[in-house]
Amino acid sequence: MIKYFKIYLITLFLIFSNGHTIENKIILKVDNEIITTLDVYNEITYLKFFNKNFNRLNDEEIYQNSIESIIKHKIKKNEISKKFKFVEFQNKDYLDQQIEKTFKELGFQNLQNFKNELIKREISFENFEEKLKINILWNQLIFSKYYNKLVIDEEKLKRQINNTNQNKKSFNLNEIIFNVERVEDIETKYNLISNDIQKLGFEGAALKHSISNSSINGGNLGWIDEKNIGKEILEQINKITIKSITKPIRISSGFLILQKFNVRETQKNLDSEEELKKLIDYEKNQQLNNYSNLYYNKIKKNIKINAP
Repeated sequence: MIKYFKIYLITLFLIFSNGHTIENKIILKVDNEIITTLDVYNEITYLKFFNKNFNRLNDEEIYQNSIESIIKHKIKKNEISKKFKFVEFQNKDYLDQQIEKTFKELGFQNLQNFKNELIKREISFENFEEKLKINILWNQLIFSKYYNKLVIDEEKLKRQINNTNQNKKSFNLNEIIFNVERVEDIETKYNLISNDIQKLGFEGAALKHSISNSSINGGNLGWIDEKNIGKEILEQINKITIKSITKPIRISSGFLILQKFNVRETQKNLDSEEELKKLIDYEKNQQLNNYSNLYYNKIKKNIKINAP
């Protein structure tokens, strides 16, 4: 994360010392784009509402995550603008589905109630909608850029289905994906993450450390059948007990830590064709997520981020 301690102290003073009275100052530049104290305040308000785990972080961690969130939004929006025009957004139905999914997950029965709550909390619905559009268009960009590079071994997946035991396992998994500049820093980073899992819970640690899109959900991947998990990763999962975490696992976009949150056994009753389709879709999504992280990190390296 970007660490400008003096900027951090000044920003927190401007944001929190006078309640809602905010002196709006430029604190960072992302190429030619600026980030102000008001941007940070609005982002903190936004993230606290949409992510229940955000309040587990301390003030400095809240600030750093908010800055990173703003930077990621600006970088993705800038990259997308080279390929798409927002006025030509063609996924209105899908956008509406994502809006409905979001407000229902937050416990709202309808869109109007959701909008009313946003107004109370001084959160812009238009800003929320734009963030969803950015994510949708970013996923389209990654898909168009890397789809032809996806490698799916259907014969291997078919064997995987045929070799599934009569009773199959499913795992409720949480993930943290991280990067380090030097290989020798892996153990130090792992220990730091482990300590934060103890202090903040896995969800808080994921929000603080993970570069995966799942971090916004506390790293939760939901229930995954063992047949959908690669052999090497499955071996690591089977080594640990419930609520424990794996050692770092090398993946294309960095290093993966998994928590086995729960496990269950279900009776095998497979439709081979349907299971193969699920496996292929899962494998495609995993590869596209890795490409997404790699592409974002590549872009970010060429972006100038500094104080004014």
